[in-house]
Amino acid sequence: MKFSQRTENPKFLGACITIFMLGTGSAIASTGNAPDSVVAKLNMALIHSMKMGPSSSFKSRFHALYPEISHAYDFSKIAHYSLGTAWDKLSAPEKKQFVQALTDYSVANYAAHFTHYAGQKFSSPVSKSVPGHRMMVSSTLKSGNGGKNNTFDYLLSQNHGQWKIVNVTTNGVSNLAMQKAEFTSALKKGGIHVLLNELDKHSEKLAHAAQ
Repeated sequence: MKFSQRTENPKFLGACITIFMLGTGSAIASTGNAPDSVVAKLNMALIHSMKMGPSSSFKSRFHALYPEISHAYDFSKIAHYSLGTAWDKLSAPEKKQFVQALTDYSVANYAAHFTHYAGQKFSSPVSKSVPGHRMMVSSTLKSGNGGKNNTFDYLLSQNHGQWKIVNVTTNGVSNLAMQKAEFTSALKKGGIHVLLNELDKHSEKLAHAAQ
């Protein structure tokens, strides 16, 4: 099975993500991490990764991005929604394994593809409320050399008072929808262990290709 990959353009940003809540202006103020701030910090981390350049190692970019991405995304919720009803059938250890594998896979995609800097910059994130107690935050990666710009629409929900990214739509393509289909296919082939193996193998391939 071949999982979808982010491209450096990039056509695809987050790794496997989903949908849930929102808040009013007062709720946002009380959390201490406004949705647009979450996206702004992620943007800064991605630009930093690109500025590290291809001369840096995959490992160094992976470790630089890991704390930022794992903080910005709600991988536990993403894991639940990406597997659907199959999530409830997993044991506690299997759930933990899948969340970790999904996190590693997502960070590996970023580290492998955000490696070249040529004056790109993100526009200031713009947020708006959407139905279901959620927030949508949009930001555009502007090319530094007249190339194609890419717009990312992040869906955020709250988890224990903290805003977290649960889905990203890139130029109209939902990351969660793509990954959910791929994960479901892997589960049908051989269950959670096949899916875990595929995620691990793909992360390793990204690491080797980006060396």
